Amino acid sequence: MNTDTQKLLSGIAKCAGLTIEFPDGAPVRISGFQDDYSPSVLITIDQPDSELIFAILQKIGLVPVQSKPLHFPWLFNRPYKSEFAGEVAYRTRRTVRHNLNLEWRTGLWALCAYTQIGCPNELRDFLKRHPEKMKLMVLVWFVILRVRLVRFFYFPIRILGCVFAGKTTGKDS
Repeated sequence: MNTDTQKLLSGIAKCAGLTIEFPDGAPVRISGFQDDYSPSVLITIDQPDSELIFAILQKIGLVPVQSKPLHFPWLFNRPYKSEFAGEVAYRTRRTVRHNLNLEWRTGLWALCAYTQIGCPNELRDFLKRHPEKMKLMVLVWFVILRVRLVRFFYFPIRILGCVFAGKTTGKDS
């Protein structure tokens, strides 16, 4: 793995409150987890770069994914008078929790981050090795599109908010 990718992965880990060490010829060490049982994780380097990047991103993804619980719309969390409606809501919650488990959500987070780090050849190689992850790519593209649209409209909306609120962005003299 090249040093630019290592620096980028270290920056992503730093934002999550973790540190990564890339010793030559030794496993990659990710430390700083809040869990008492595994304060650090070792990832072997005896795998292709595409697999190594995904494994690192998946371990980093545990922090933001675990900090946000899986929320359900009010429709599935309310008490129902009808036994049938309550059973449908219960089974829906149980199925979603089972299928959208922690591993699935960290994999989705890792693929979203993978598309943003600027390693298209490694991503292509990873998807060739794991064709089952191609199903997630549809969700990844929607997430990326949403993030980019929010970023695109955020700045003009902020400027308009400052204009109408009478705020200034520079120093007052």
